[in-house]
Amino acid sequence: MARVELFARTEIGCVRERNEDAFVVANIATGERGLRPGTTVQELGIGVTLVGVCDGMGGAAAGDLASKIGAETLYDTMMAATPLGDHPSAREAMLNAVAAANRAILDYARAHPGKRGMGTTLTAALIYGHELYLCHVGDSRGYLRRGRALTQLTTDHSVVGQMIASGQLTAEQGRSYEHRNVLLQALGVQPVIQPELVHVSLRAGDVLLMCSDGLTGPLEDSRVLELMLKYQDPVRCCRSLTEAACAAGGPDNVTVAVARFVGEGLPIPQGREPVSPDRASHTIQ
Repeated sequence: MARVELFARTEIGCVRERNEDAFVVANIATGERGLRPGTTVQELGIGVTLVGVCDGMGGAAAGDLASKIGAETLYDTMMAATPLGDHPSAREAMLNAVAAANRAILDYARAHPGKRGMGTTLTAALIYGHELYLCHVGDSRGYLRRGRALTQLTTDHSVVGQMIASGQLTAEQGRSYEHRNVLLQALGVQPVIQPELVHVSLRAGDVLLMCSDGLTGPLEDSRVLELMLKYQDPVRCCRSLTEAACAAGGPDNVTVAVARFVGEGLPIPQGREPVSPDRASHTIQ
């Protein structure tokens, strides 16, 4: 039976005084959440796996609260949408959940003026059968490792991300660009958002990585891939990635979630079959 094995970990890092990241791991077919046997190992086609990573922003304006609201609302809204009848309803549920998270943070900030300016990134994955749906706002990232290649699935909603996408900067130049941390959108900042929805058909042996920029800031993709290849087990992989980010200076909170797809029933990659994500932006309120 095909299954997903997953784990997640968050660290405060070496500089920050508090952790403004948050994550959620859940089996929304059963409602179970957290890092428990019923969520860290799920049979594909029976369980419906939800993983979300949030990176709060706002500092004194409660970025940690924004990320928590984002993760909680994502879970609650997806639970309310179950059971998911088909793949179109799964995609719609993801978009609705991200929109609900945006409204929840905006509403909280309006009700608590001292918290205005709070916001969060959100990268959420829904594993539905043999299909992966990622819904994304901000500059946290989703990657898929297939074989010895690592593909970034999401597009950074940042000044640097836009410049790289348009060819004005290379990815390497973007790492040292002065305004690399300036976001173009995040949850809780504006009533209208444009999340990116990414779809990938999974293959046996694929490994999903979701992370805040506390990982990708200090570590290049080549180092991330090296550690993912060295540590196949999601628990050990999460630990090695967060520890490597801290060893590289740990300038920010770092959160990672790793999901490995194994077992009979998943299609086998054909040769060096590339990852071919379908991406689309959606304007929602």
